[in-house]
Amino acid sequence: MGSDNGNWCLIESDPGVFTELIQNMGAKDVQVEELYSLDSDTLHALAPVHGLIFLFKWQGASSSEPPAGPTMGSEHVYFAQQIIQNACATQAILSVLLNRSDDIELGETLNNFRSFSVDLPPDMRGLALTNCDQIREVHNSFVRPEAFLSDEKRPATEDDDVFHFISYVPVGGRLYELDGLKNGPVDHGETSDWLNDVGEVIQKRMSEYSQSEIRFNLLAVISDRRKILTQKITTMDADISKLLKRLEALRLDDRADSHDEVNRVESQIGMLNSERAGLEHMVEIENDKFAKYRTDNALRKHNFIPMVYQLLRGMAMKGSLESATEQAKELGKKRTRQPRQE
Repeated sequence: MGSDNGNWCLIESDPGVFTELIQNMGAKDVQVEELYSLDSDTLHALAPVHGLIFLFKWQGASSSEPPAGPTMGSEHVYFAQQIIQNACATQAILSVLLNRSDDIELGETLNNFRSFSVDLPPDMRGLALTNCDQIREVHNSFVRPEAFLSDEKRPATEDDDVFHFISYVPVGGRLYELDGLKNGPVDHGETSDWLNDVGEVIQKRMSEYSQSEIRFNLLAVISDRRKILTQKITTMDADISKLLKRLEALRLDDRADSHDEVNRVESQIGMLNSERAGLEHMVEIENDKFAKYRTDNALRKHNFIPMVYQLLRGMAMKGSLESATEQAKELGKKRTRQPRQE
């Protein structure tokens, strides 16, 4: 994979981590959603979808894959080669964001980086990313505190599980696979509805692995659901307002057919109010999810090691550490012996 770590840490493949990472890089109104299905209905329900990020166990290049070099017409695709191994996740996210700059407000940092690197060849774009302090600092802000640090550096071996991120993104009416370990974007052909076509491409990729390999992760880079839902509520409020005015006018009309129309309009208003309540509930769910993301990310970043050290030290000084350790061991043995509940 990449040459070395280059002062980039490993970060967790998690929608909350990736959503906050994108926000901290300055992009607006974008979130990441974990997917559990590749069917078209699931993907379209999240529209607009800017791109997909696929995580899988890397096993080397497959002979069944399309050509890995630049293809005709791919010059307008922003593609960067992966120089640093641990930057893989952030590079996959940027592969989506920087190719969807017409639909996403990138913010100053990413706009400046894209403008600086867009005319560079893929390897130099990768090097530019490696040396971008602002992006690296955001990436490294998600490092997990480690109890033991090692300066040892060694290449991955066949016994190591090495995972890799790649991106799928529509550009210019064609579906592209962006894998930083290749020489250029992989063109999967023309597409009129890429969300209908990408599932088959990823399923084919997954089928190349043994049936025992189930460690895959698929994430969608989408527009902020809260903003989309709020826009729908605003449109619905306008429709309800028009119907209320229509209802008021009908109630002033004494004609017999107006009574039937009143019932019809009242029914429409009731249906819209019910849909509106459903949308408001979905906004609450999204707000709760973002609040959980913030809490989880704060816990990820917080260093609990000094607190644990002081707690154990205090127990040792009071002479209670050894007995507590033995109790914990016995409890662990009891749990191991207990029959598993199905």
